[in-house]
Amino acid sequence: MLRWLACATVVGSVWQLPSTTAAQRVTAAPSVRTRVEREAGSTDAHTVLTLHVDASGFALGSYQGTMTFDPAVLVVDSVTAGRDGFRFVNPNAVSKGSVRFAGFTATGFVGTDAVRLVAHRRSSLEKAALVVTLEVAGDVEGHAIAKRALMGSSGIEDARPAGSGRRSPESR
Repeated sequence: MLRWLACATVVGSVWQLPSTTAAQRVTAAPSVRTRVEREAGSTDAHTVLTLHVDASGFALGSYQGTMTFDPAVLVVDSVTAGRDGFRFVNPNAVSKGSVRFAGFTATGFVGTDAVRLVAHRRSSLEKAALVVTLEVAGDVEGHAIAKRALMGSSGIEDARPAGSGRRSPESR
C-alpha cells in the first residue's frame, strides 16, 4: 500500500497512478508523405488533381520533388503552386510527363496543397501511372529529414467531402 501511495500523483482531489514516465513516452519519428487527390466533379475533359505534402511529427519548412505521369494519357492544361509559404512548380518538362515542385517557409506551411494540376485525359487515370517522389525535406530550423522518412506516392485518391470517411483510390 505504501508503494502505491508513493507512485500516485494528486490531480485536484483525485489520486491517480502516473500512466507513463518521461522515459516511456514515445514520439513518432518525423516523416513527410505525399498524396494526390482528384477533385470531385472531375471529368475526362477537365480533371483537377491536387498534390499534397503532409508532414508528421514536426513543422515542415522545405521540400522538393517530382511528379511523373504518362503524357499520352494525361495532357496537362495548367499547373500552379500552392499559396502559402513560397511554393514553386517547374512545368518545363510537362509535355514529357514530368513536373518538378518545391517549397520553403520559415514558419511552417499552413496548408498541404503543393501543386494544382488541371488536365484532360485520354484514358483512365489509373493508366496515367502517376508517381510522386520526394527528394528532400527539412524542418523550419533547416534540419534535413532522413531520406527513409520521405514517402512519395503512386496513384490518385478521390477527394472526400468534408466530414466523410476514408479516401478511396482511383479505380476508373
